[in-house]
Amino acid sequence: MKEKIIKVGTRLVGGNEPCFIIAEVGINHNGRLEIAKKLIDTAAEAGCDAIKFQAYKVDYLYSKKAGKLDWQDKNKKYSYDIYKANKSFELPFEWLQELNEYCANRNIIFFSSVWDKHSSDVLEKHGTLLYKIGSPAITNLPLLEHIAKKKKPVFMSIGGATIGEVEDAVQTVKEYNSDIVVMHCHLKYPTAPENVNINVIKTLKYAFSDVVIGYSDHTKHPYKAPIAAVVNGAKVIEKHITLDKKMKGPDHFFALEPHELKLMVKKIRETEKKIKKGQKVEVDPEVLGSSKIRTSPDEEYLRKFAYTTIITIKDIKKGGRLTKYNICVLRPGKISRGLEPRFYKLLIKKGYKVIHDIPVGKAITWDDLIEK
Repeated sequence: MKEKIIKVGTRLVGGNEPCFIIAEVGINHNGRLEIAKKLIDTAAEAGCDAIKFQAYKVDYLYSKKAGKLDWQDKNKKYSYDIYKANKSFELPFEWLQELNEYCANRNIIFFSSVWDKHSSDVLEKHGTLLYKIGSPAITNLPLLEHIAKKKKPVFMSIGGATIGEVEDAVQTVKEYNSDIVVMHCHLKYPTAPENVNINVIKTLKYAFSDVVIGYSDHTKHPYKAPIAAVVNGAKVIEKHITLDKKMKGPDHFFALEPHELKLMVKKIRETEKKIKKGQKVEVDPEVLGSSKIRTSPDEEYLRKFAYTTIITIKDIKKGGRLTKYNICVLRPGKISRGLEPRFYKLLIKKGYKVIHDIPVGKAITWDDLIEK
C-alpha cells in the first residue's frame, strides 16, 4: 500500500518526504513574548519545519479543586496549586497573531496543542494550518470530533493510551477528516531510554497503515531516540526546546538547548540520506524496547492525573439535570476520576438528573445519576 502523505501549508508530510521536524516550546516561553520569539528564531535557525506552543485557558483545563502537585527533581522539592500554576503557564491569546506572523517571516509553521473547543476555535480564527492533540486529550472524543470538523490535519500523541483508545481516537477523526498523524510518545517526562519502546512505531504502521506515523520524544539525549524513530519509519519528530535548561519552569531541564536542537536536526537529515543510499544506520538498542502499545507502570499515575474526565463546574442540587453549563471535560489532577469524555454528549442529551447534591469540582460517576 502507498504510504499516506498529507499537506501542511506548502509542506508535504509522510511517504518519502523528508521528516517533518517540530520544535516544541510548550510552556517554555515563561509568559514572555520576547522569549517566545527567541525560541522561534532558534527553531528556524536549526532547520525545523514547525514550532509548537500550547493554547489553553485554565478554566477549560483544570478545576479550581484540582489540588496541589508535589514533586521533586535532583535539586529540590516542589509543591504548588495545580490550577494556579497552569494559569501562570497560559499562552496569552493576544500573542497569537504576532507569533503567527513572526513565524511566517522566518519560514516556519506556527501551531499549538489544544485542550478544549474554545482554544481550537481561537486558533482557527488565526489561520492555524494544523491541530495537535496532546496525549492526555486522546480520549476526549468530543474535542477530537470538534477539531476534525475543521478539516485541518490532526496530529495526536498517544502516550499512556491503550491500543483501543488509539483506535477510537483515529476513527473519531476519520469520520470527518483523513489527514491524521499518530505520534508514539511516552507520558512521563523526561523519558528513560529503556521506556522509549521505539518498536511501537512498527506496530502503529501496521495497525494504522492509512495515517502518517510520528514520534514525540521526551528523552534527555538530543538524537538517539529520534534517529531510531526515523530508521523505523517515523515521518514526524517532535522535541521540546529551551533557551537554557536552567531557566525556571518544569519543562526546561529536559528540553534541548539551541546547539542541541541543531545537532538533532543535522543527525536526522544525515540519517535520511543514509537510508536513501541503503547504508546502515547505527541505532542505540536500548531505545528500541517493546512493540506493544500499552500503558506502562510509570504512566499509570499520570493517566489518572491528566487524562480527562467529566467534572462539575457548578454546584448541582439533588434532582438537578446535567447541562453544558454545569459539567465540563477537564483534567482531574487530584480529583478522583469519573466518567470518560465519550459520555459527555449523552449525559447532556438525555438530561440525566443527579440523585444527591454534588459540589463543584467533583467527577461525575454513574452512581450519581438517574435517567428520569
